[in-house]
Amino acid sequence: MSKPETTPVGGSAAFPRWRLLVEAALATVGMLVFVLLARAFVAHGLVVSFDDDVARWVADNLPASVEWIARVVTWLGGAIGTAVVTVVAVAVLWRASRRADALFVGGAVVGITVLVAVLKAVYERARPDFGSVIALPHSYSFPSGHAATAVVLYGSLAILLAERASSRLRAAVWLAGAAMLALAIGTSRVLLNVHFVSDVAAGFAAGLAWLCCCAIVRDVLRGQASAGLEAHS
Repeated sequence: MSKPETTPVGGSAAFPRWRLLVEAALATVGMLVFVLLARAFVAHGLVVSFDDDVARWVADNLPASVEWIARVVTWLGGAIGTAVVTVVAVAVLWRASRRADALFVGGAVVGITVLVAVLKAVYERARPDFGSVIALPHSYSFPSGHAATAVVLYGSLAILLAERASSRLRAAVWLAGAAMLALAIGTSRVLLNVHFVSDVAAGFAAGLAWLCCCAIVRDVLRGQASAGLEAHS
Protein backbone atom coordinates (compact mmCIF):
# COMPACT_ATOMS: atom_id res chain seq x y z
CA MET A 1 0.00 0.00 0.00
CA SER A 2 1.40 3.41 -0.96
CA LYS A 3 1.85 6.00 1.74
CA PRO A 4 -0.46 9.05 1.48
CA GLU A 5 1.27 12.23 0.36
CA THR A 6 1.31 14.63 3.29
CA THR A 7 3.57 17.33 4.62
CA PRO A 8 4.38 17.79 8.32
CA VAL A 9 3.75 21.36 9.47
CA GLY A 10 7.37 21.84 10.42
CA GLY A 11 8.95 19.64 7.79
CA SER A 12 10.35 20.12 4.33
CA ALA A 13 8.80 17.13 2.57
CA ALA A 14 7.01 17.47 -0.73
CA PHE A 15 4.07 19.80 -0.41
CA PRO A 16 0.50 18.47 -0.42
CA ARG A 17 -1.20 18.89 -3.78
CA TRP A 18 -4.08 20.87 -2.31
CA ARG A 19 -1.69 23.78 -1.77
CA LEU A 20 -1.51 24.37 -5.50
CA LEU A 21 -5.30 24.57 -5.66
CA VAL A 22 -5.47 27.04 -2.76
CA GLU A 23 -2.69 29.18 -4.20
CA ALA A 24 -4.27 29.16 -7.66
CA ALA A 25 -7.65 30.10 -6.19
CA LEU A 26 -6.18 32.98 -4.18
CA ALA A 27 -4.20 34.20 -7.19
CA THR A 28 -7.39 34.19 -9.26
CA VAL A 29 -9.31 36.08 -6.57
CA GLY A 30 -6.54 38.66 -6.34
CA MET A 31 -6.48 39.23 -10.08
CA LEU A 32 -10.28 39.49 -10.30
CA VAL A 33 -10.45 42.00 -7.44
CA PHE A 34 -7.73 44.10 -9.03
CA VAL A 35 -9.50 44.10 -12.39
CA LEU A 36 -12.80 45.11 -10.77
CA LEU A 37 -11.16 47.96 -8.86
CA ALA A 38 -9.29 49.13 -11.95
CA ARG A 39 -12.51 49.17 -13.97
CA ALA A 40 -14.27 51.06 -11.17
CA PHE A 41 -11.52 53.69 -11.11
CA VAL A 42 -11.61 54.12 -14.89
CA ALA A 43 -15.41 54.45 -14.78
CA HIS A 44 -15.21 57.19 -12.08
CA GLY A 45 -18.24 55.77 -10.29
CA LEU A 46 -19.13 55.07 -6.67
CA VAL A 47 -15.67 53.80 -5.81
CA VAL A 48 -14.05 57.11 -6.76
CA SER A 49 -16.71 59.05 -4.82
CA PHE A 50 -16.07 56.88 -1.77
CA ASP A 51 -12.32 57.45 -2.13
CA ASP A 52 -12.83 61.21 -2.18
CA ASP A 53 -15.13 61.14 0.84
CA VAL A 54 -12.63 59.16 2.90
CA ALA A 55 -9.73 61.38 1.85
CA ARG A 56 -11.66 64.52 2.85
CA TRP A 57 -12.60 63.02 6.22
CA VAL A 58 -9.00 62.05 6.93
CA ALA A 59 -7.73 65.52 5.99
CA ASP A 60 -10.22 67.16 8.38
CA ASN A 61 -10.34 64.73 11.30
CA LEU A 62 -7.14 62.68 11.64
CA PRO A 63 -5.82 62.91 15.25
CA ALA A 64 -2.15 63.81 15.64
CA SER A 65 -1.49 60.64 17.66
CA VAL A 66 -2.82 58.43 14.86
CA GLU A 67 -0.76 60.38 12.35
CA TRP A 68 2.50 59.60 14.12
CA ILE A 69 1.64 55.92 14.49
CA ALA A 70 0.87 55.83 10.77
CA ARG A 71 4.24 57.44 10.00
CA VAL A 72 6.05 54.63 11.83
CA VAL A 73 3.97 51.82 10.35
CA THR A 74 4.20 53.14 6.80
CA TRP A 75 8.02 52.99 6.96
CA LEU A 76 7.85 49.18 7.12
CA GLY A 77 6.26 49.14 3.67
CA GLY A 78 8.38 51.86 2.11
CA ALA A 79 11.44 51.56 -0.09
CA ILE A 80 13.96 51.74 2.75
CA GLY A 81 12.02 49.55 5.15
CA THR A 82 11.31 46.80 2.65
CA ALA A 83 14.85 46.94 1.30
CA VAL A 84 16.30 46.46 4.79
CA VAL A 85 13.94 43.62 5.67
CA THR A 86 14.44 41.93 2.30
CA VAL A 87 18.24 42.13 2.37
CA VAL A 88 18.40 40.82 5.94
CA ALA A 89 15.96 37.99 5.21
CA VAL A 90 17.75 36.95 2.02
CA ALA A 91 21.15 37.09 3.74
CA VAL A 92 19.95 34.97 6.68
CA LEU A 93 18.38 32.39 4.39
CA TRP A 94 21.44 32.26 2.13
CA ARG A 95 23.80 31.75 5.08
CA ALA A 96 21.51 28.97 6.32
CA SER A 97 21.96 27.23 2.93
CA ARG A 98 18.30 27.86 2.11
CA ARG A 99 19.14 29.45 -1.22
CA ALA A 100 15.91 28.49 -2.94
CA ASP A 101 13.97 30.23 -0.15
CA ALA A 102 16.25 33.27 -0.40
CA LEU A 103 15.56 33.49 -4.13
CA PHE A 104 11.84 33.06 -3.47
CA VAL A 105 11.72 36.06 -1.13
CA GLY A 106 14.08 38.26 -3.15
CA GLY A 107 12.52 37.40 -6.49
CA ALA A 108 9.00 37.95 -5.22
CA VAL A 109 9.85 41.42 -3.87
CA VAL A 110 11.72 42.50 -7.00
CA GLY A 111 8.89 41.20 -9.16
CA ILE A 112 6.13 43.06 -7.34
CA THR A 113 8.20 46.25 -7.43
CA VAL A 114 8.42 46.05 -11.21
CA LEU A 115 4.78 45.03 -11.59
CA VAL A 116 3.51 47.95 -9.49
CA ALA A 117 5.65 50.40 -11.46
CA VAL A 118 4.14 49.12 -14.71
CA LEU A 119 0.58 49.30 -13.37
CA LYS A 120 1.08 52.83 -12.06
CA ALA A 121 2.30 53.90 -15.49
CA VAL A 122 -0.74 52.30 -17.12
CA TYR A 123 -3.41 53.93 -14.94
CA GLU A 124 -1.66 57.26 -14.14
CA ARG A 125 -3.92 58.09 -11.22
CA ALA A 126 -3.05 61.27 -9.34
CA ARG A 127 -2.64 61.07 -5.59
CA PRO A 128 -5.14 62.64 -3.16
CA ASP A 129 -4.94 66.44 -3.06
CA PHE A 130 -6.99 67.01 0.08
CA GLY A 131 -3.94 67.60 2.26
CA SER A 132 -1.31 65.16 3.47
CA VAL A 133 0.82 65.40 6.60
CA ILE A 134 3.81 64.11 4.61
CA ALA A 135 5.17 65.05 1.21
CA LEU A 136 3.39 63.27 -1.62
CA PRO A 137 5.63 60.85 -3.52
CA HIS A 138 6.47 61.76 -7.11
CA SER A 139 4.68 58.73 -8.52
CA TYR A 140 1.18 57.73 -9.47
CA SER A 141 -1.30 56.42 -6.93
CA PHE A 142 -2.93 53.27 -8.34
CA PRO A 143 -2.16 50.69 -7.07
CA SER A 144 -0.42 51.25 -3.73
CA GLY A 145 3.13 49.96 -3.83
CA HIS A 146 3.32 49.91 -0.04
CA ALA A 147 0.26 47.63 0.18
CA ALA A 148 1.38 45.31 -2.61
CA THR A 149 4.96 45.01 -1.36
CA ALA A 150 3.83 44.43 2.24
CA VAL A 151 1.66 41.51 1.16
CA VAL A 152 4.47 39.98 -0.89
CA LEU A 153 7.39 40.55 1.49
CA TYR A 154 5.78 39.73 4.80
CA GLY A 155 3.55 37.11 3.20
CA SER A 156 6.52 35.24 1.72
CA LEU A 157 8.35 35.33 5.06
CA ALA A 158 5.22 34.10 6.83
CA ILE A 159 4.95 31.18 4.38
CA LEU A 160 8.51 30.12 5.17
CA LEU A 161 7.97 30.46 8.91
CA ALA A 162 4.63 28.64 8.78
CA GLU A 163 6.19 25.71 6.93
CA ARG A 164 8.64 25.20 9.79
CA ALA A 165 6.20 25.89 12.61
CA SER A 166 5.81 23.16 15.22
CA SER A 167 2.01 23.19 15.05
CA ARG A 168 -0.81 24.26 12.79
CA LEU A 169 -1.77 26.92 15.32
CA ARG A 170 1.65 28.55 15.16
CA ALA A 171 1.61 28.33 11.38
CA ALA A 172 -1.75 30.12 11.36
CA VAL A 173 -0.38 32.76 13.73
CA TRP A 174 2.51 33.55 11.37
CA LEU A 175 0.17 33.88 8.40
CA ALA A 176 -2.37 35.95 10.33
CA GLY A 177 0.39 38.18 11.68
CA ALA A 178 1.67 38.90 8.18
CA ALA A 179 -1.85 39.71 7.01
CA MET A 180 -2.39 42.11 9.92
CA LEU A 181 0.95 43.84 9.31
CA ALA A 182 0.17 44.28 5.61
CA LEU A 183 -3.28 45.61 6.51
CA ALA A 184 -1.73 48.10 8.96
CA ILE A 185 0.77 49.30 6.36
CA GLY A 186 -1.94 49.75 3.73
CA THR A 187 -4.19 51.57 6.20
CA SER A 188 -1.35 53.92 7.12
CA ARG A 189 -1.20 55.10 3.50
CA VAL A 190 -4.87 56.11 3.63
CA LEU A 191 -4.48 57.79 7.03
CA LEU A 192 -1.53 59.81 5.75
CA ASN A 193 -3.64 60.77 2.70
CA VAL A 194 -1.06 59.66 0.15
CA HIS A 195 -3.34 56.96 -1.26
CA PHE A 196 -7.04 56.42 -1.82
CA VAL A 197 -8.79 53.41 -0.30
CA SER A 198 -9.14 51.72 -3.68
CA ASP A 199 -5.40 52.20 -4.33
CA VAL A 200 -4.62 50.22 -1.21
CA ALA A 201 -7.24 47.56 -1.92
CA ALA A 202 -5.86 47.15 -5.44
CA GLY A 203 -2.35 46.91 -4.01
CA PHE A 204 -3.45 44.14 -1.67
CA ALA A 205 -5.11 42.30 -4.58
CA ALA A 206 -2.10 42.63 -6.88
CA GLY A 207 0.27 41.60 -4.10
CA LEU A 208 -1.81 38.55 -3.23
CA ALA A 209 -2.01 37.44 -6.86
CA TRP A 210 1.73 37.86 -7.39
CA LEU A 211 2.67 36.17 -4.10
CA CYS A 212 0.49 33.16 -4.91
CA CYS A 213 1.95 32.90 -8.42
CA CYS A 214 5.46 32.90 -6.93
CA ALA A 215 4.40 30.30 -4.37
CA ILE A 216 3.00 28.09 -7.13
CA VAL A 217 6.30 28.23 -9.04
CA ARG A 218 8.21 27.47 -5.85
CA ASP A 219 6.01 24.52 -4.95
CA VAL A 220 6.14 23.05 -8.45
CA LEU A 221 9.94 23.29 -8.48
CA ARG A 222 10.11 21.72 -5.02
CA GLY A 223 7.86 18.91 -6.16
CA GLN A 224 10.02 18.25 -9.21
CA ALA A 225 13.17 18.27 -7.06
CA SER A 226 11.64 15.84 -4.59
CA ALA A 227 10.53 13.55 -7.42
CA GLY A 228 14.04 13.62 -8.85
CA LEU A 229 15.56 12.69 -5.51
CA GLU A 230 13.10 9.81 -5.07
CA ALA A 231 13.88 8.56 -8.57
CA HIS A 232 17.59 8.41 -7.80
CA SER A 233 17.19 6.89 -4.34
